[in-house]
Amino acid sequence: WTSAMELPDQSVAEGVPGAVPPTEIYVDQDLAQQDKDEIILLLGKEVSRLSDFEIESKYKDAVIVNLQNEVAELSQKLSETTTSRQNEREISQKFQVLDEDIGAKQKEIKSLKSQISALQKGYSQVLCHTLSERNSEITSLKNEGESLKRDNAISSGMVSSLQKDMLAKNEQVQQLKEEVNQLQSQNKEKDQQLEALGTRCSALKEELRKEEAHKEHRDAQEKELKLCKTQIQDMEKEMKRLREELRKSCTEQSMISKTLREKSKVEEKLQEDSRRKLLQLQEMGNRESLIKVNLERAVGQLEHFRSQVIKATYGRAKLLQDKPITDQQLIEKITQVTEDNINFQQKKWTLQKETQLSTSKQEQTTEDIKKLKTSLDSCQACMKMSCCSSNLRKEVDLLQKLQVSPPVSGLQKVVLDVLSLALSWLEEMEQLLRDLGISLSSSDKDQVQQFPGNSADFAARKAAGAPGREGEAKRGLARARGESESQNQAADGREGGKALEESITQERNTAKEALQEEQTRAQELENRLARQKEALEESITQERNRAKKALQEEQTRAQELENRLACQKEVWESGMAHEKRKAKEALESEKRKMQDLENHLARQKEISESSIAYEKHKAKEAIEKEKKKVQDLENRLTKQREEIELKDQKEDVLNNKLSDALAMVEQTQKTQTADSLRAESLTMKLNETLAELETAKTKMVLMEERMMLHQQTVKALQEERESQKHGFEEEIMEYKEQIKQHSQTIVSLEERLQRVTQHHKKIEGDIATLKDNDPAEKQEMPQDSPSESSAKDAACEHLIDDLLTAQKEILSQQEVIMRLRKDLTEAHGRMSDLRGELNEKQKMELERNVALVQQQSRELSALKEKMTQMSSLVEKKDRELKVLKEALRASQEKHRLQLNTEKEQKLRKKAQMCDISVQIEPIHTETFSSSQEEQSFSDLGAKCKGSRHEEVIQRQKKALSELRARIKELEKACSSNHKDHLNESILELKTLRMEKNVQKILLDTKPDFPALSRIEIPAPQNGLCNSGSSSAMEKSGKIDVSEALDLSEKLYMDMSKTLGSLMNIKDMSGHMSMKCLSSKERERVSQLRQRDLDLVFDKITQLKSRLERKEELLRGYEKDIEQLRQSKVSVQMYQAQVAKLEDDIYKEAEEKALLKEALERTEHQLYQEKRVNRTIRQQK
Repeated sequence: WTSAMELPDQSVAEGVPGAVPPTEIYVDQDLAQQDKDEIILLLGKEVSRLSDFEIESKYKDAVIVNLQNEVAELSQKLSETTTSRQNEREISQKFQVLDEDIGAKQKEIKSLKSQISALQKGYSQVLCHTLSERNSEITSLKNEGESLKRDNAISSGMVSSLQKDMLAKNEQVQQLKEEVNQLQSQNKEKDQQLEALGTRCSALKEELRKEEAHKEHRDAQEKELKLCKTQIQDMEKEMKRLREELRKSCTEQSMISKTLREKSKVEEKLQEDSRRKLLQLQEMGNRESLIKVNLERAVGQLEHFRSQVIKATYGRAKLLQDKPITDQQLIEKITQVTEDNINFQQKKWTLQKETQLSTSKQEQTTEDIKKLKTSLDSCQACMKMSCCSSNLRKEVDLLQKLQVSPPVSGLQKVVLDVLSLALSWLEEMEQLLRDLGISLSSSDKDQVQQFPGNSADFAARKAAGAPGREGEAKRGLARARGESESQNQAADGREGGKALEESITQERNTAKEALQEEQTRAQELENRLARQKEALEESITQERNRAKKALQEEQTRAQELENRLACQKEVWESGMAHEKRKAKEALESEKRKMQDLENHLARQKEISESSIAYEKHKAKEAIEKEKKKVQDLENRLTKQREEIELKDQKEDVLNNKLSDALAMVEQTQKTQTADSLRAESLTMKLNETLAELETAKTKMVLMEERMMLHQQTVKALQEERESQKHGFEEEIMEYKEQIKQHSQTIVSLEERLQRVTQHHKKIEGDIATLKDNDPAEKQEMPQDSPSESSAKDAACEHLIDDLLTAQKEILSQQEVIMRLRKDLTEAHGRMSDLRGELNEKQKMELERNVALVQQQSRELSALKEKMTQMSSLVEKKDRELKVLKEALRASQEKHRLQLNTEKEQKLRKKAQMCDISVQIEPIHTETFSSSQEEQSFSDLGAKCKGSRHEEVIQRQKKALSELRARIKELEKACSSNHKDHLNESILELKTLRMEKNVQKILLDTKPDFPALSRIEIPAPQNGLCNSGSSSAMEKSGKIDVSEALDLSEKLYMDMSKTLGSLMNIKDMSGHMSMKCLSSKERERVSQLRQRDLDLVFDKITQLKSRLERKEELLRGYEKDIEQLRQSKVSVQMYQAQVAKLEDDIYKEAEEKALLKEALERTEHQLYQEKRVNRTIRQQK
């Protein structure tokens, strides 16, 4: 306001065209009233024009504000539509339209400027001031438009770069998806291979079961054959067949062993393949990690290289700026540097050429100057010597014929002009003397000779500006002629000679002065040329030095870049060599491990082969011993055939049974070894599965904890975003309040403008009324007093002052309004920029967070599905256990019913029992095992849950080891006890038969145990029948029968003891001999023995059921192991995804920190700009 009000009145008065300052207007009281009226009319016209221009300026301001608003809206639309390419095309079209509109409006502005310039010629400086301000505003708006265009171009470049980055990231995601699909396909192939192996194993198990069924069928056939062995011929044929079958079975067993070995080898190969694959996977993971590390290093090195290039190109000043430098800007800068270098080199070459040309020109000029000097010296010598005009003419012709360069040619022309003047003067003088009738004497010639020495000075004087002197000389000559006419000719000649001498002396002096001036001028020219030469040489040297310095700097930069590249290459090569060394070391360590494993497997194979060979050797030795014993027995029996035919038959039967027993013993030993190995492997697998289950549980717990933490972090991020949103909303509200305040101020100022315009209109109306009244007053009172005219002048002056003050106020208010509008537009632009940036960043962050949340939800759903599957599997197992319990209960009830029926049958059959062999036959009963089975099943069901599997397996191992130790001890005890008998052959037969029965009891796992455990002695039965039927037998037959009964009892007693010790049965009450017992006691003992047999059968059935349960458990464990392997792969995938999520979270945190820093910087800049604006306003 103060600056606007303190404008000088003089400038305002001077700006009005046709108007004179008030001091000059109203001082002269003699001016007519018509002049005043014309001045008032002109002022009114100017006021009306000013009001029109103000209205037009307001309209243009409104149009400009609308355009600014449209530009702000378009910038917002640009910030919103950067993601889609189709919108970019529309935006480009809109920008083209806007550019056309801006061009049209600029044309309008130019036309208005032309109009305003046309109006400016005849109007005041006030309008010039307003129009200049408007022009400055228009230029500022143009600059803003250009800045907006630049920002648009930059934003489009940024959008294109972001789109390229997005495309690159999408390609990386697709590659990762393809890799994941490949891994999934590989896992599927491996699963298929495992399923094929499972099918093979199941097929092998089915073959083994079929073989067992076949064996059982063979056992049944052998039993039938044993029943039919009463006839001697059939027995011999059967012996031959059995021997052939034994050979075949040996060959089959050898084949089976070979197949089993091959299968074991195949399994080992598969295991090795799986191990190798696992190692390969580990190596791949290590390589991927190494590649990632190398990539990160390379990225860091590239970023370092990029920063160094930026430092080299932009310098340290650019690094302190806030805006980051894009790759395109860097490339453009490098291209600019290269172009500048090329341009500099081109300039250098051009300057060198120019210097060469200038030196050649200087040489030519020096040569021309020398020639001129020689010619001038000759001219001077000619003029000093006694010469005529003809000699001078020759010298002048020689000067004209000289060929000289352009700068020297000017001097040549000047000298020729001077000499031509001197020639003309000499010729005129000679003609004058001839006209006078004076002959050129020697004195005259001497004078002439003296004169030509100074003729050059005279000519120079004439050339310098002595045309009046020629007139004076002519006047003198005319006077001399008049005097000569009046006086005598002699006196006239003398006076003329004197005057000529005086004039000649004067002219000589003037010529000398002119020559001196010319010499000084020539020296000045030479000095200027020398200075120009020196300046050119200095500039050339400076430019050369600058070029050298620039070249040296560029060479140093290039050397530095090359050194850096070499260092980076060395670092890269060292890193690659180090990584290669590490890879080689890892490969060597893995090779060593593989060699150790192979050595260990070879050792195990050797140990197993040695143990198998040792067992085979033992079996062969036992078979040889048995063969020897059989041969001895056959020899003895052949001696006793004549005496005892019955003994021969018994021995044949016993030999057949011994061969069967040997085969069974070998089979049982093989099965035991296989079972022991299977049990050990299963225990190891169970331990591993339990450990894996525990680890999986712990991992699941850790995953749940991580997911909870991630959810918490996501919630915290959401809260931070909400807080940021609230902060931004508060800032937006503050800006809106400021805008409202500005709008209120604008409205108030517009009201003031309206008031001022109304006041202005009133003043115009008053002026119009005064104009109307003035001519009437003139007509009525043509001769008023000077006091009235002075009062009118004062009123006009007062009105003019009011007009000027109103105009000043209008201009000041318009300036304030424009400033406020500028502030508003800037605030709107900043708000739109901030909103666009924040919206883009928030959208990107929201999209990333949404993607992360979706991935986490998918992972959680997958984990939940797996948990549900596991729970469903557990429920299925519980249901199966319940079904098994119910089946057991039903079977127990059935067994009880069968027991009741069988007890009744036993009571009926007791009267028919007559022999010990018949008493040994078992019956399908289970008397005391029902309660024990229930307890064992309940214990197993309780122990097989959770983590008690290991205890059960360890107990089973201990029981198996104890059984083996007891069997060995019993074998040793039996061998030591049987040495005391008389007949070694009979004792060996007993031991073999006992072992056979024991193996049968241990191996039979079906309810047809009585059929296998029957001990048939048909010869004694036949003997007893014969003894009962024939009363007159010899004493030898009775002795044989008694010996057979003793053998059978001893065998039964030994068998019952061994079974009791093996089965841990302490309630074996049938250990009593039946020689000296009555019939009732024999019946009681037979019942006790049947009870013992029932106990043994119950124990065997329990063992069988336990084995079946163990097999079922092992199958379930194998299935769980497969599921765990599958879950391991999924867990690894989840771990990788979790690691990726952690990396993404870390990146988001870094981006948020950067955004916060950028926001702080922008706030600081805004605060500084506000402070600057406040200071500017205060200063104004």
